[in-house]
Amino acid sequence: MGIWNIFGRFATSDKGETIHKVSETTSVSSNGTVYTTMGPFTHGSDGSDYTQTGSFSSDGSTRMGSIATDLGAVFIKSHRDEDDDGFSRHRHMDTDDFN
Repeated sequence: MGIWNIFGRFATSDKGETIHKVSETTSVSSNGTVYTTMGPFTHGSDGSDYTQTGSFSSDGSTRMGSIATDLGAVFIKSHRDEDDDGFSRHRHMDTDDFN
């Protein structure tokens, strides 16, 4: 299991692996695996399969904002009011928000 940080169309793991989302349905990993996503289903060219349900993936991982607990959750779209990069659509937080 590894932790993934998601930055819009790019994600990186704590083990150094990266994934680039090249289109709405296709992502390419730094190890050469091509992932195709259709609805809640993601299939990898290496034979891997993931099914996303809410914030969880069939591999037991979950996504919380821009953090995923393993690879399957990287393909989950954020359901919060965020852009793809995890930032709020309305406005970015500034220091006054803590008061």
